[in-house]
Amino acid sequence: MALLLRHMYDVYHEFLIERRDMRSVNLPLGGSPWPLASLLALYLYVVLHAGPRFMAHRKPYDLRQVIRVYNLLQVAANSVLFCWIVFKLFFVYRDYNFSCQLVNYTTDFRGMEEMYLSYSYFMLKVVDLADTVFFVLRKKQSHVSFLHVYHHTAMAVGTYFGLLFVPGGHGIMLGIWNTLVHAVMYFYYYLSSYGSKYSAWWKHHLTRMQLLQFIHLGIHFGVPLFFNRNCKYPRFWMGIGFLQALFILSLFTDFYIKSYIIKRKKA
Repeated sequence: MALLLRHMYDVYHEFLIERRDMRSVNLPLGGSPWPLASLLALYLYVVLHAGPRFMAHRKPYDLRQVIRVYNLLQVAANSVLFCWIVFKLFFVYRDYNFSCQLVNYTTDFRGMEEMYLSYSYFMLKVVDLADTVFFVLRKKQSHVSFLHVYHHTAMAVGTYFGLLFVPGGHGIMLGIWNTLVHAVMYFYYYLSSYGSKYSAWWKHHLTRMQLLQFIHLGIHFGVPLFFNRNCKYPRFWMGIGFLQALFILSLFTDFYIKSYIIKRKKA
């Protein structure tokens, strides 16, 4: 047992201390993995157990005004981050390589800028956890699906490790797509809070946009993974991005088929 614990500590020390990018080590939640792990454990406990039990004999909370403000802030934050990344990569530096973009680990302006963009994206994924808490407090536990909880948890964990090992580079395309989709998604949520007659149209096309996102990300990570052996971007992270894109794509495809194709046929 002592040898096992020693080995686990050695692995932890090597990968989460010695090999990580130290530029983000002093940023909130960007250092030790334990604060984020504790936050996610609390999140899962609240939305899957404590929250539903707390709300069992209570009326749903009216959070419409709070959620409207939250949605608008999410639209603004995701839009600003999307525009900043696109502007810098494609209009200022203009050197993004779609087949193999390396990570800039330097401490010069561009290297630090990409690191801070990655950190900003990671923090947005932490803020996204509030979505599920709102569902629980409004007694919409049916919305707390496996897809929803898995996606939010996996994105927080994935972006944390991305910040530690590959901040920017080829994986920045995930940030571009995801901030764009989330800006549209939270604007849809905002409209829906007023009972907009266009909400069904928005939801349908938002789901299509999400499917397109994961199809492209699968290609984006898959092409250099399988066909560009000269790419120096870490292949492990290329594989993680590829498999994650395929997995989420399969979940969203299942949701799309059940929500729009099967229901349409029944109607």
